[in-house]
Amino acid sequence: GGVLMYNKIIREFVCSETEPVVQTTAGKIRGYKANEVYAFLGIRYAVAERFLPPEPVPYWDGVLDTQDYGFVCPTKPETTTVGNLAFPKRYWLANENCQYLNVWTKYLDTDAKRPVVVWLHGGGFAHGSCLELECYDGENMCRYGNVVQVSLNHRLNIYGYLDLSDYGPEFEHSGIAGMEDIVAALQWIHDNIAQFGGDPGNVTIFGESGGGAKVRALMQMASADRLYHRAIIDSGILPKGDMTPQQEKAQAKQFAEKIVHAAGGLERLRRLTNGELLAAMDAVAGEGIINWMPVPCTGSYIGEWFNAGFREESLSIPVIAGSVFTELVPRPKEINEKNALSEQERYTAVVQAFGKQAAPAICDAFRKAYPEFNLYYASMIDCMVRRPTAEFCLKRVSAGGKHTYNFVFAHETYYKGGLLSTHADELAFVFHNVEYIGALYGGEETFRLQDEFFYSFMAFAATGDPNNEKISKWKPVCLDEHNCFVFSKLSGNRVAHDETLMELVAGSSKHAIPHFLRKENENHK
Repeated sequence: GGVLMYNKIIREFVCSETEPVVQTTAGKIRGYKANEVYAFLGIRYAVAERFLPPEPVPYWDGVLDTQDYGFVCPTKPETTTVGNLAFPKRYWLANENCQYLNVWTKYLDTDAKRPVVVWLHGGGFAHGSCLELECYDGENMCRYGNVVQVSLNHRLNIYGYLDLSDYGPEFEHSGIAGMEDIVAALQWIHDNIAQFGGDPGNVTIFGESGGGAKVRALMQMASADRLYHRAIIDSGILPKGDMTPQQEKAQAKQFAEKIVHAAGGLERLRRLTNGELLAAMDAVAGEGIINWMPVPCTGSYIGEWFNAGFREESLSIPVIAGSVFTELVPRPKEINEKNALSEQERYTAVVQAFGKQAAPAICDAFRKAYPEFNLYYASMIDCMVRRPTAEFCLKRVSAGGKHTYNFVFAHETYYKGGLLSTHADELAFVFHNVEYIGALYGGEETFRLQDEFFYSFMAFAATGDPNNEKISKWKPVCLDEHNCFVFSKLSGNRVAHDETLMELVAGSSKHAIPHFLRKENENHK
């Protein structure tokens, strides 16, 4: 799957005693330069004891080599080593001391003041890493986007979100330790990024899936204020929960009590190996899934937008929020040429997805919303992410939020006879890395769409407005005009184009069970 990422032709390489060396607040580091892009990989931005808040890195003498990725957070082992052609994966050494970040830049000049894009990886709050997918490589975003690109690892799962606040004041913030790692990284960026040609006054936080949820959480934390200036939430908004922040906090504390009991006490919990911690989690979870999340009413984190309200300080931050066409919907296992299907076969697929009663209206609404696509794709339309994302945008505008932009990404590949983009397909486009992943190829349109999507996000990082010469006008969401930019064969701004379709799909019994909990989807990040 992913070998091609390492077949980049290097025409120039520099790594010497004196170059490239950068002075940071904790000491000097040495990276390398390849093809006019500097890379500093595995920079330690904080240190932390288990379940305790992050602290600044102690100063060191001499020059530290930062030329390879740092540790990733330990997670539950994957059940298979088989990857996906569209998601070439990498696995890495894991250690709970995982507070490392990476920087790609074209300039080591404090006067360069390039926009800074901070990438937060997916995998919910339990899995993943900043290097898990090969398309996370930041070199091309830096090269073509004229930005300084940063990615980072932080504590996840039990290391980052176990609320032990009942066990002593030192653990008061343990339920958001993973988020406080990210805030510590943003503080490091604020203090150091000018040395890498970045502008600490123009930082965009950007995440997909769980990374988008982390962006959402940062906007609900006062401790992150003024450390970022724009936000991109990509496939990171799911259906609303029905508990208050206080109820979520109480539930998290009860769960922590079970974990402490299963481990044999708090002191033993703090000494357990990663394997033993996983066993303790499994003992408590049983057959269930532990849904790790930042714990509200902890530190400065107040809770979700829908039950704690939007923080006034966050409403002036420009936001892009969007999702992809078939998002978390299970993909067909059979290979068939979608364009060779008869009209009846296409309609039958919709009937199989939503039932005879709902199918006619869904087909009609689909044709109006997406006239450029084969009716077959109506059978895989997502509403579990698309619908709450559109609602988030409208509620934010209603609360006084400025500069809110909504999108749907719908790229059709030749893979398996034709597929529309699913969860994480768009990431290679926004990192400008589609040329390395064959399963995302859809002819010349692939590269047109990459330009449109990539340069829109880069324009937003630079100015807070995604409009650029590669696209027609992308309008912000207004209460009287529900704008959404659709990236597709017919890219452009549409107004309330799929609201009827979403209502019909949401009313279908097939969508009663969230897609992200379905067995077929368990390996998606």
